[in-house]
Order: sequence, then structure tokens, then C-alpha cells
Amino acid sequence: MDYTINTSQEKVLIEKASQQLNDRLIDELVAIRKEMDLTQQDISDKTGINRANVARIENKKHITSMEVLVKYANCLDKDIRVSLVDRQ
Repeated sequence: MDYTINTSQEKVLIEKASQQLNDRLIDELVAIRKEMDLTQQDISDKTGINRANVARIENKKHITSMEVLVKYANCLDKDIRVSLVDRQ
């Protein structure tokens, strides 16, 4: 991941924010998958992502690329939208 920020403290904050966004999105995808009564294998079959990797994604083992998350969302017939909001 490339950063244009110089201090390590800000880099850590960016990584933490990225991880939190990633985690929230995965939580939503998993909840929808379960509501639709789909298995991890179903997601694997529809996306071409290995089932073990689907499990890793759902277990939040690393920050998942947007490309993979879009594939996952598409097989649930969902789009991913990102918006900017004022900080609280």
C-alpha cells in the first residue's frame, strides 16, 4: 500500500481506518449471504474464488482487495457504494 503521509502515526491511522471499512463491508456481505441461505462454497462457485479464500475473507485475515469484494457482492446481486462523510 502506498502512502503520501510522512508520519508513522498517520500511516497507522490510515491502516486502521482501511481495516475497519473492510471489516464492516465483510460483515454486511456475510450477513446477506446467510440471509440468502448461501454457503461459502456457493460464493466460491459463483465468483471463482477458492472456498478456503472465501473463509479467509470472511474471517478478516487480511485487507481484501476491492476487486474481490465487488465479485463477492455481485454474486449476491449487490453493488458496493463508497461515500465521503464529514468526520465526527
